[in-house]
Amino acid sequence: MSVRIPTEARTQKVFPGPIRGRVESHRFPSRALDGNPWGDPVERELPVYLPPSGRTEGRPLLLLLSGYTGAGWMHFQRPRFLTDSIVGRVDRLIREGRAAECVVVGPDCLTTLGGSQYLNSSATGRYEEYVISEILPWVRERYGTGPVAVMGTSSGGYGSLSLALRHPDVLRAVGSNAGDTAFEYCYVPEFPIAFREIRKAGGTEALLRKVLSEPVSAFGPHQPQIQAIETMGYASCYSPVEAEPGRFDLPFDLDSGELRADIWSRWLAHDPVRMIQTDRFREALRRLEYVYVDGGTRDEYALDVGARIFAAVARRQGVTVDFQEFDGVHADGGPRYEVMVPRLLAALGFPAPGPSSTPV
Repeated sequence: MSVRIPTEARTQKVFPGPIRGRVESHRFPSRALDGNPWGDPVERELPVYLPPSGRTEGRPLLLLLSGYTGAGWMHFQRPRFLTDSIVGRVDRLIREGRAAECVVVGPDCLTTLGGSQYLNSSATGRYEEYVISEILPWVRERYGTGPVAVMGTSSGGYGSLSLALRHPDVLRAVGSNAGDTAFEYCYVPEFPIAFREIRKAGGTEALLRKVLSEPVSAFGPHQPQIQAIETMGYASCYSPVEAEPGRFDLPFDLDSGELRADIWSRWLAHDPVRMIQTDRFREALRRLEYVYVDGGTRDEYALDVGARIFAAVARRQGVTVDFQEFDGVHADGGPRYEVMVPRLLAALGFPAPGPSSTPV
């Protein structure tokens, strides 16, 4: 029997057409990143999505943060097979009347070890300052945009929570898809894997020399070499050696494998679950208009559990949190933006206009 393709079943969710808005790409030079210890690029590509009407004055601005090893421009490219990009999803939501028109900006905060966690660090550079003090003011001035919400997946979700808690005067709403929270659940299980891989390679420098000189195959959450690099990347953000720019401490002993309590405590100080239990960040959380956290129930890093814990701790302090679970693994978060984006925009005072009269 021959096979017929049911082409009538195709939808724009899996076969998206061209976006109706426009993407402008800028080369943005940074003073905050100038002189960063690893010599990572100071001038980077900065893509900005503009809505279909072309009008940006007073429109809400969504700050889109990428996950570990990601950069903003990746979300503004044509989608992969059988899926859509985040910016493509935003554009479709607007066309369908399910979200208000908005502007989206995606900074590139990639480092030599894969990510900055959107923090200022003496090891990596001043990425928090880069995003908050340079990119956002520039975009708002150039395009005349209104209130700002921040959103992201994985390390981008972590960065969204961290930056929103540090800057509630700038970021009014936050959405975290599978963001790094409850560090003892998402990071500690990787430490023995990283420890073994470092010893197998003959030390941290030997492993880094190999990774920095040859392409890595089988990239993913179950690749030991990548898990070791990830752990070092996080350490560069959470436990830098202030007196030695570019260097950092690992949270476990390289001989015995034991947790180093003094270093691990520095990591925990950056955990959003711990942050909101301090006076400063508890008050910041209360100032936010809207907080969204989610996770897939098969997430390899248990970030669904982390999101649940974050929501529980916040609610015990009288803060409303929109907590969502979905059936999926860590990489399945793309469709969650179709839930998150309209709610973030509504929280900023821009509810969805309703079904669009124009064909999609």
